[in-house]
Amino acid sequence: MQKLILIAGPSGAGKTTVSEYLAQKFAIPRVLTHTTRPIRPGEIPNKSYHFESEESFSQLHFFEHVQYGSYQYGSSQEALTNAWEHHDIVSLIVDIKGAASYLAAIREQVFFLYITTSSQRILAERLLKRGDDPNKIKERLSGSELNTLPDSLKGSAHILVNDDWNETKNELATIVHSLKNS
Repeated sequence: MQKLILIAGPSGAGKTTVSEYLAQKFAIPRVLTHTTRPIRPGEIPNKSYHFESEESFSQLHFFEHVQYGSYQYGSSQEALTNAWEHHDIVSLIVDIKGAASYLAAIREQVFFLYITTSSQRILAERLLKRGDDPNKIKERLSGSELNTLPDSLKGSAHILVNDDWNETKNELATIVHSLKNS
C-alpha cells in the first residue's frame, strides 16, 4: 500500500532535516507543493515547487492551502498521485491543520510523524543557530505557532523527540523498515 509520511512539528525541531534524510538515505522523496509566488533565484520549477498561475492553482484539488500576502501555497491530490506513481512511500512537511486535513481524507495511507524536542531551550538554540531573529523566536516559542500538537491528534501521531540526531536516524530507520514491510 502506498504511504505518506506527514511531517509536522515546531520550528527548529528538524522537519526539513528529517525530510531530506528520508530522501537521501531511503529514497523517500518529498511531495512537491504548489505556489503562485514568483520563482526565487536558485529555485527550479517542478523541483523546488510547482509554480502556478492563479488560474492553474484554482484548478487543483487541495488537501490544504493557505494564502500568505498575495501568494497562495498548497498541497494537492495531483502532486501526491504523481509522487506515488514513482514511489510507494513519500513524505510531506505540513502544519497541524494540514496534518488534520490529510488524516481526515486518507488516514489509512498516512503515517503522521510529529517531530519535537524535549525542551523549548533546544528549539531556541537551533533557531538562533540557523539565523532566525531573536524576537521572532520568542514569538514562535510563546505557543502562538500553529504547530503545537493538539490532543485531538495525539492518538494519530508518532512522536519523535529529536534531541540526538543519531537516535533520530535509528528511529527513522525503524519506521521506514516498518512501513516498507506493512
